[in-house]
Amino acid sequence: MGTRPSIVQTGKAMTIQNVYLLHGKGGSPNGTVSKLAAVLEPLWPQLTFTRPLLPHNDPQTLAERSVDFLEQLQLPQGALLVGISLGGTVAAKLQEMGRDDLHVMAISSPTWADGVVLRERPERRVAIYSSQDEVIAPRTADWPRLAAIARDFSWLNHSTDQHFAPLTRLFGWYLEGTLAEKIGTDPR
Repeated sequence: MGTRPSIVQTGKAMTIQNVYLLHGKGGSPNGTVSKLAAVLEPLWPQLTFTRPLLPHNDPQTLAERSVDFLEQLQLPQGALLVGISLGGTVAAKLQEMGRDDLHVMAISSPTWADGVVLRERPERRVAIYSSQDEVIAPRTADWPRLAAIARDFSWLNHSTDQHFAPLTRLFGWYLEGTLAEKIGTDPR
């Protein structure tokens, strides 16, 4: 079996082979992230996509439990974690806990939830959100300080299923290493 192609990001050769799609609070691997996987997998067949069931699928479970769960998963070096809502927050927190090798793309995610508060700005963190999203609006103001690439799109809302086309373009730009230069354009 041959080696998989390298994905280049921010001018540095970075091999991304594993993508973890992380659901939001009360969600599951069979919801939005499953639909997103159905869009992404055919476009990037060289990548391995995984959708774990996170503890916060129970809405009564604190975000901290999902961070602990991700830490125990022993994610592969250099994996890309694409988190929807709380999935992005817990992925970003794991990155702050010594996993700066991970790439994190937080989509419609708050910068804090329960006892999980983001404080650092890792090089490999992207935040795509809307400050007008009523679910997370009061918790998005710090994204420009906490993500190497942060973009507030007014059209994005918490109904992620409606936005797969532009999110797929953003995902592709990240894999190509061109997101930083293209993020100013509207991917719709």
